[in-house]
Amino acid sequence: MLKIDAGNAKLRQIPVEEIDRNPENPRIFFRQGELDTLQESIRQHGVQVPISVFQKGRQYILIDGERRWRCALKLNLETIPALVQPEPDPLTNVLLMFNIHALREQWDLLTIAMKLPNVIALLAVQLRKVPTEAEISSRTGLNRSVIRRCKLLMDLPTKYREMLTAELKKPKTQQKLSEDFFIEMERSLRTVERILPGIVQDKNGVRDVLISKYKSEVIKDLVDLRYLPKIAKAEQVKFSLQKAEAALRKVFSPNSYSLQEAFEDTVAEAYSEKTLVSKLWAVIERLDEMTPDSLDEELSKALIALRKQIRALLGRSQ
Repeated sequence: MLKIDAGNAKLRQIPVEEIDRNPENPRIFFRQGELDTLQESIRQHGVQVPISVFQKGRQYILIDGERRWRCALKLNLETIPALVQPEPDPLTNVLLMFNIHALREQWDLLTIAMKLPNVIALLAVQLRKVPTEAEISSRTGLNRSVIRRCKLLMDLPTKYREMLTAELKKPKTQQKLSEDFFIEMERSLRTVERILPGIVQDKNGVRDVLISKYKSEVIKDLVDLRYLPKIAKAEQVKFSLQKAEAALRKVFSPNSYSLQEAFEDTVAEAYSEKTLVSKLWAVIERLDEMTPDSLDEELSKALIALRKQIRALLGRSQ
């Protein structure tokens, strides 16, 4: 993991007006409530932790500490304590941004996703090949799960990235759509497309319907989106594919038909039976390891009740 080169850094008081934000900083959302809290702390106690910068011409470019710098501007501070470091090359500069993130609070995923293509392009030049997921993770400090989630956001059409950007600018309590919603939606739609090619003919139209249903609470929980792949896998649980496809088409149309209704109308019982079968085989495997002497009274009563139920279901001759 990259680190700020504190050994070669020089601590100085720098005029706040001579500092510019780093264009490679993925973070673009600075919520006012967070800034207000930090600003009040700086007003009372000053900047306790120096920012980090490098000099470029007559200006200084931020490496770390943009929120502190923004607050200093608002408070009209003349100078701010800063560690001045050697200017990094373009790849090191952008990787520093990601590694600082890895050590700090969680940024909005969209901010990372918007910068990740640049990181991949710079790494490709250095490595002379397209970097693997593991190489991207190693150099940025992001775990591979985060990278995969970011790629789903990267692949969203511009319309939906802009929609999400507008949502993320709001206070968290006012946000209806989230990054998690778009990620769940994209994962589910990709699975549906893979299993049932042709079922999603107008993907943006389907996205719009699902977003509308989520906003109007026809889809009550974003995890309801996980019903889509389960319905698409109808044949795997021996349910009518024709009925499953009809339910999906209805879900993808502007109406009040929910994902939970579609699931319950189609494959819910089949999945319940599949789960029961799996549990029964696990019980059988466990019973194979037991002897009559190992049964306690409670387990013996349960097995007798189970035997009675099995005989009722299969007939006395079984």
